[in-house]
Amino acid sequence: MHLVQDLRHTFRRWALRPGFAAAALVTIALGIGATTALFSVVRAVLWRPLPYADPERVVVLWSPAFPDEDTWLSWREIVEYRQAASSFAHLGAASDFAVNLTGDGEPERVAAAAATADAFTALGSPPLLGRTFTAAEDAAGGDQVVLLGYGLWRRRFGGDREIVGRAVRVNGEPHTVVGVMPPAFHLPLAFREEQPPELWVPLALGPDDLESWGDRYLHGFGRLRADVTAEEASRELERIGREWVAAGHVHDQRDRRFERAAVPVTDLVTRRVRPALRVLMGTVACILLIACVNVTNLLLVAAEGRRREVGVAVALGAARRRLVAQLLTESLLLAGAGGALGLALAHAATRLLVALAPAGIPRIETAALDAQTLLFAGAAVLAAGLLFGLAPALQLSRPDLAGVLQEGGRAATPGRRRQRVRRALVVVETALSVALLIGAGLLLRSLWRLRQVDLGLEPARVLTAQLSLPEATYPEGERIAGFYDRLVAEVEALPEVESAAAVRLLPLTGEIGDWSITLEGRPHDPRENPNGDWQVATPGYFETMGIRLVRGRLLADRDRAGVPFAAVVNRTMATRYWPGEALGRRFRLGTAPDRPWFTIVGVVADVHHNGVVEGPRAEMVLPLAQFQVATGSLRRSMTLVAKSRAEPAALAASLRAVVRRLDPQLPVARVRTMEEVVGAALAQPRFTALLLALFAALALALAAVGLYGVIAYGVAARTHEIGIRLTLGSTRYGVLRLVLSEGMAMAAAGIGIGLALGRLLNRFLAGQIYGVTVDDPATFVAVPVLLAAVALAATWLPARRAAALDPAAALRGG
Repeated sequence: MHLVQDLRHTFRRWALRPGFAAAALVTIALGIGATTALFSVVRAVLWRPLPYADPERVVVLWSPAFPDEDTWLSWREIVEYRQAASSFAHLGAASDFAVNLTGDGEPERVAAAAATADAFTALGSPPLLGRTFTAAEDAAGGDQVVLLGYGLWRRRFGGDREIVGRAVRVNGEPHTVVGVMPPAFHLPLAFREEQPPELWVPLALGPDDLESWGDRYLHGFGRLRADVTAEEASRELERIGREWVAAGHVHDQRDRRFERAAVPVTDLVTRRVRPALRVLMGTVACILLIACVNVTNLLLVAAEGRRREVGVAVALGAARRRLVAQLLTESLLLAGAGGALGLALAHAATRLLVALAPAGIPRIETAALDAQTLLFAGAAVLAAGLLFGLAPALQLSRPDLAGVLQEGGRAATPGRRRQRVRRALVVVETALSVALLIGAGLLLRSLWRLRQVDLGLEPARVLTAQLSLPEATYPEGERIAGFYDRLVAEVEALPEVESAAAVRLLPLTGEIGDWSITLEGRPHDPRENPNGDWQVATPGYFETMGIRLVRGRLLADRDRAGVPFAAVVNRTMATRYWPGEALGRRFRLGTAPDRPWFTIVGVVADVHHNGVVEGPRAEMVLPLAQFQVATGSLRRSMTLVAKSRAEPAALAASLRAVVRRLDPQLPVARVRTMEEVVGAALAQPRFTALLLALFAALALALAAVGLYGVIAYGVAARTHEIGIRLTLGSTRYGVLRLVLSEGMAMAAAGIGIGLALGRLLNRFLAGQIYGVTVDDPATFVAVPVLLAAVALAATWLPARRAAALDPAAALRGG
């Protein structure tokens, strides 16, 4: 009965004061909406279990010495681990690549992976249709079979449930479909990929692949036995590594790349994005707190107008508990209505976050307002309602009866204690806004510095496209090199093209990988382990990408099979291994004495390949035709790069036409400009910085509204006092200065506390900023100036209103 009365009373009050109700509802909705939207993202990325059976038992073999780099293993290492490590119930391996899918529509280049048969058992991932690979299919020479991803199955085959048993053409050869994987399935590291594999074939390695310990190209992952922890498995892997060193199988002790640890798969998948999401979640928690502070101030102001009403009720015998319950009901109803509006905002914001999010944030596409997110939103609404409703309820439930009843019809004048409370709340939200703005400022400054990094290349007007030649139609290295020669020549012949080339791996699109080398005239020392990142390209690559020649010459048409092998190295490699003069010096790939020597013909500037922020790495660039002859490794997958005379995107149609003319069955994939590639490399820090800046701007707006509200109410409550001051000779400038000083004093206190708080909290940003320190002077100067300007603007209007009062009217109204 009381609840119904309280609800009716609340709705009547809202109808009488629609401006107050609207301001409170919008403030709550913004806080709840931002918090719920980001919670849905954080839950999808960090907290939702991975689609494996007992995912806490799934681990990835990783190098603790290089946690931010992919850990590659050789097939020999995988086999030895299977035999020597007792911690694992199953141990699988996989390697990503790309395939051409033909038939059943237009040719399509599809991200794929080769996986061992026990990889799916290790992950505990049964197929949606059919089965996974058998041990016989995973052996060298086994049947050619394929597993389809859910998205590829629906997109290319229309979700045909009779697909199992049918043949599809993969790289020009028929493969039998044995199963379809469920929608959420990916191999562990694929969750971080921009284009995760949609198709799997057996790894199918045999005894001949066991010869090399150092040919590392596989990711390893396994399922722990029920009684084994990840720490225990890591200790066993460390012991096995020491045994390999003692036996002489592994020689790279200094760089520790052979060391392995068993890293829980969830930790590895979310490692790169976890710090940024935690910062953003803390940010929206501050937004919600600021919103609660703002609503608390609104309710405290409203409470001043109700002091006489409540005082009369108490004088007539109303119980304090009953008054508190009524006032909390109003607050909770206000929170609930604002929360409902906030959920609508959260739904739209979640969809926007998913749309704007950069590639590589695992599972963000699954973010939604599901049951657990709605439960969180309900808890946040309840907590917010209690938080901003408790102080006004307790204040109003203990009125000064004598003072209230003596006020009669005069407007209530707020007591000093109540004024201090409201001002303290404004200081709190100002301080939080300052802290958030400092964090946003640091991230934006860091993003600006990242964009100024000299990548060692010129991305302007360069168009790129990926191609992969199938083994069925291009079985030999000579045919592969011939195709790319013709392709580059025909693209260069286009009138809108300045130059063109083909390259093994485009900078900033993946880790390039290194290759051990033997230096001529220097005994091979396993402890030194000389190596360099290896790149394969056709002539014209450096000119097209704008990579500067330091000395010597670049790759040329004469660098092909039948002539001395040539190589171009970067400045870091030249300085590291040939500090005097690198030109004319020779090296061979690996340690096998029958491998040919490569002669260094040129030195170029360093290029940032693995990431925008990376230390100098040794890199060697080898001609495609000579590399295939020297190593026997055929480079079917290459990226075409073409420098346009005008807008590069307009070149795409002509490029596709050239490929179609040379090979109608060859798909062209990932056509994009080099500037888009660079932009994608900066997408995650840009996403974090812009989100934090948006939230900080919202916090600033709420703080400005709060400051304006407190000053405006103070002016209205002191109308009589201001009238007396003006009557007794105070100037309008003096009144203006009085009001401005009160507002700026609150702002100054908030700025001071916020600077200290920002400096304290900025340590959480230390790993996410580049080129600036957490105490960056420019940020710590700009933010207070911005806050002071906003505070001045928020205070100026009520101050002008106070200075413009008519003394006689003010005295009569008082």
